[in-house]
Amino acid sequence: MPIDPKYRVVAGVIGALGVAALGAQIGLNMARWNMGAIAVIWALAGFFTILTNALMAATMLWIAASGQRAAFGWMSMLTMSMIMVGLVYHLLLAHLYNFAGLAWWTDHAFHTILPALMAWFWLTETARIPPRGGRPLFWLIWPAGYAVYALLRGALSGWYPYPFINAAELGLGALVLNVTGLLAAFAVFAFGLNALGRRMPLRQL
Repeated sequence: MPIDPKYRVVAGVIGALGVAALGAQIGLNMARWNMGAIAVIWALAGFFTILTNALMAATMLWIAASGQRAAFGWMSMLTMSMIMVGLVYHLLLAHLYNFAGLAWWTDHAFHTILPALMAWFWLTETARIPPRGGRPLFWLIWPAGYAVYALLRGALSGWYPYPFINAAELGLGALVLNVTGLLAAFAVFAFGLNALGRRMPLRQL
């Protein structure tokens, strides 16, 4: 289904902002780590934040380029994931960092600005166009798949991107508790977004 032209432009702006933040982060880490672009991209690909923002940017740029609306379930999964990126960072991780300059901008772009823009886009466009309703449990495939990927990668390399999934330090019991709790939080947002989407007023096409 074609998207309203004004939302096509908005999607392009959001996607471009995501690409700009990702490009800036790669450049910053190339200088900071004295590594090539491929090595930096591989390192950054260990973070749920980076992968989710990249998926969001690609989706929004596709909407802008194609003029087509992405499925409610897909957009809701992205919105759920972006909101969780922001919440987990600000509640559990922000106190660990003290960024300045361009690093401060990319940090807030990934964890504050883009999650807020994605939530706004979902509310104003995605959730107000029929058909709506999805399968919230399927939306958990993205975070659950990431958890498996991050743990396997950590087991092979000894490096874990987040302290709450650091299997080497936490032990199995705490790790299972943390992952289960995070997936439960994702599920709450998934079912909440689905319920809200079903109740949003329809827009005249």
